[in-house]
Amino acid sequence: MSLTVTPEFVLFILILMRMSGFVFLNPVLGRKNIPALFKTGMVFVLAIGVFPSAKMPDTEVTSAVVLGVLLLKEFALGYLVGFVMQLFDMVVTYAGAVIDFQMGLSMSTVYDAQNGTQTAMTGNILQIYYLLLFFAVDGHLALIKILSESGKVVPYAGVILGPDAARSMLNIFVECIVLAVKLAFPIIAFEFLMEIATGLLMRIIPQINLFVISIQLRVILGVIMMVFMISPAGDFLNNLITDMIGAVQDILRIAGS
Repeated sequence: MSLTVTPEFVLFILILMRMSGFVFLNPVLGRKNIPALFKTGMVFVLAIGVFPSAKMPDTEVTSAVVLGVLLLKEFALGYLVGFVMQLFDMVVTYAGAVIDFQMGLSMSTVYDAQNGTQTAMTGNILQIYYLLLFFAVDGHLALIKILSESGKVVPYAGVILGPDAARSMLNIFVECIVLAVKLAFPIIAFEFLMEIATGLLMRIIPQINLFVISIQLRVILGVIMMVFMISPAGDFLNNLITDMIGAVQDILRIAGS
């Protein structure tokens, strides 16, 4: 089936699909509590802003099938960028779940409207902290700039999603797991040392029944430890945002090569 469309129209809808994948599947800009009308408007504003400086695609669109494949590739690229951000967002959620488990608060969860699931209380606090830092350091503006200029790295209608992209996503996933463990490690180590100290005291002085107060002690000392972690956690999350932006740039570079 032949298709007759202008190159300008093809370019605009390609930009529109790339921006749609980025905005609607973004853990920050595409949150469920943000109205769909606002997100749709953001997609159109980004597409209109990028269109004048975008380069015309070299691929000739001769049929609806070719156009459909190109649109899917552009949407997939935007989705990959959003998914990378989702992985880094899950670092704080996973770390919070580990921290709550160590403190004995694994049953105290709050509803996460973004994912429609119950999340750890500490993970929710860390996620709010992460989002505030993300906007404070203009991370949203940096990502919008990267995506707006992505046409220079990945030409429109020139998206290549091969084994290299899959390998890069796997590496990012492993990196995020390691980062989550690093974020939770101070609490893990502290609670581990406290368990050793409790066991030694119960062994040395059997008359003291520390098991009764050990649960409350774990929570209290864990909260105190988290207060001391506020500043180091801020530095860690700031580096996490930098790593996330770097990972997005890597994915775009791989998809354009």
